[in-house]
Amino acid sequence: MTNETEAMDIELAESRPPTNGFDRQDDDEEDIAALEELVDDASERKSPDEKIELLRKVLEDKEYLGLKAISLKERAMYDLARTHCEAGSYEAIVPLLKETMFLEQITKAKMAKVVRAVLDMVCNLAPTELDMQAKICRSIIEWTQQEKRTFLRQRVEAKLTSILVDQKDFGPALTLVDRLLLELKKLDDKQLLVETHLMEAKIHFGLRNVPKAKAALTASRTAANAIYVSPQLQATIDSMSGTIHCEEGDYDTAHSYFLEAFEQLDQLNNREKAVQSLKYMMLCRILDSLTRALKISAKGGVGAKSDRSDVDISGMISGRQGVKYAGKDIEAMSSIASAASRRSLKEFESVIAKYAHELQDDLLIKHHLYILKEQLLESNLIRIIEPYSCVEISHIASMMQMPLAAIEKKLSQMILDGKFQGILDQGKGQLIVYEESEKDYAMEKGLEVIDNMDAIVTTLFARSKALRTMMI
Repeated sequence: MTNETEAMDIELAESRPPTNGFDRQDDDEEDIAALEELVDDASERKSPDEKIELLRKVLEDKEYLGLKAISLKERAMYDLARTHCEAGSYEAIVPLLKETMFLEQITKAKMAKVVRAVLDMVCNLAPTELDMQAKICRSIIEWTQQEKRTFLRQRVEAKLTSILVDQKDFGPALTLVDRLLLELKKLDDKQLLVETHLMEAKIHFGLRNVPKAKAALTASRTAANAIYVSPQLQATIDSMSGTIHCEEGDYDTAHSYFLEAFEQLDQLNNREKAVQSLKYMMLCRILDSLTRALKISAKGGVGAKSDRSDVDISGMISGRQGVKYAGKDIEAMSSIASAASRRSLKEFESVIAKYAHELQDDLLIKHHLYILKEQLLESNLIRIIEPYSCVEISHIASMMQMPLAAIEKKLSQMILDGKFQGILDQGKGQLIVYEESEKDYAMEKGLEVIDNMDAIVTTLFARSKALRTMMI
């Protein structure tokens, strides 16, 4: 069953009454005043129990089966699901979708639309109840397998995958995505392929497998080129592209992708996602400025000095953006930018502690702030030890205002990584720094000649061995 066929079924379901054996009145002559009175009465009730009872009467009705009645019952279905969520009785959602008489009075395509709408409503009304959302999705999937509703099952499985990603349960999510992709490629459902490949990219990124995340994102973009993509989905694709480029150290390209996502989300008035994209834009500006200023690579190589003006990133956001999306999130990133521009490790750590929720809950920001912290630490250490050939480690620790053991560990790591040449004399508690000697290019060229000669001799020996074999 293709996506186009399902879309056609949904259009037909909305344009004609289902034929399931019930006698129907002509839609123009249908009088549903009794149902309308029940729905209006339910909307005026304050008590959730009374409202639920009235809405259930509407959904269990068997007398009114025309188009107007079906439309009114669909509205009552959504109101009932919303009432259950507001009352906190999430366990009633699955029986509502399985046993309600209203769902037996409509076509399969219409029912799939209603079930998906109710599921999306529950997820939006209770965004933090991830366990409950996953439980509801699994119950619906089990029911769709029994009823052989393949189209609906695939979409609910895609929704379950996104919930598992939010729970950071990447193992089961990856297993589910792999199986779902096999089915979708056979059906050639482009719309769901785009969303599923995008979810696959998020899973691989969560598992820190950037090459596979990039391949999945490319597959998602390829499928998206063949269909119309909604602005919300396009913003998600752009945001994921920016995340991958940021992970690879290409901060300028990442910033441009995040900017595209931010502009679309700003037009959609999606404040939560727009603030997230704006934070990512600020992060890219911080990392890019510090990379140039400290002469450091994306992998953490450190240079000795920088000019204060090179890292002045206080004006990275415009006044309009700053005013519209002002809050703790933007304040946290501005504080990080200020600490990074001063190269103050102590201030940097205090900002992270103060804004722990805003900076540590996001995987991308948390990871890159850790890298930035290590880079600032290494840069400050090199700046302190640069004038000395021999210096006490306790002096370095007092200058950095850090524990002695942490300074010893970091200096040993930097020596092993080749950040500078020196040794730690732990008996005397000193760091001995060696001057960097010029490379002996004659030695390097000599070793290259020896390697080439070895390759030639090996080749000649193999040829002579082949000739001897032929002569014998």
